[in-house]
Amino acid sequence: MLDVNWILFLVTALTINAIPGADVIYVTSNYHRIGWKAAASSAIGLAIGYYFYVFITWAGITSILMSLPALYTIIQTAGALYLIWMGYNIYRSQPSEITASSEKNDSNINSKKSSSYLLNGLLISILNPKVGIFFVSFFPQFVHQNSPDYLLLVLGTIFCIGATFFNILYCLITAQLKRISPEKTNFILGRIPGLILIILGVMMILESIKSII
Repeated sequence: MLDVNWILFLVTALTINAIPGADVIYVTSNYHRIGWKAAASSAIGLAIGYYFYVFITWAGITSILMSLPALYTIIQTAGALYLIWMGYNIYRSQPSEITASSEKNDSNINSKKSSSYLLNGLLISILNPKVGIFFVSFFPQFVHQNSPDYLLLVLGTIFCIGATFFNILYCLITAQLKRISPEKTNFILGRIPGLILIILGVMMILESIKSII
């Protein structure tokens, strides 16, 4: 029998994943601007990035990252700049053109474009070292000394699946909002997600500067 409180883990993991963050903003924005293919590719890329940190947490590499403040700051700053760049690209999309062209854009997405959305999602998660720090502090609460070695990977897989589920769920909610009030949804999701990503990126840079000072 696995030495873990499954109910507590599932409730905690689902609660954390249900709280929208930069990943949800990015995926739902891609759905709104382009369509399901872009959103799905983005969600898969984010999940791969999450699992990257699950793996290095399991391997103990995250502890090394925590012991090297300079490396942590470099990765965090790179992630912040990338988030600002993504936010700018989303913000400069014309809201009036989004709703009319999203279905057409989605049908025209080929494997190369899908790969680019997947890569963007991957970079957003990998260039956020806070994910790794969170995993280091979160998973040990459910993995004890006598637990099998693979348990952390199992819990990490469940966590990543949950994150992907909620990313897609928020896209479904966005789809319903577009049907109910397309103009209002177009206004909200046309500009605000980009601004939020830019603000989050700036906050990360300020945090990096504060850690140096």
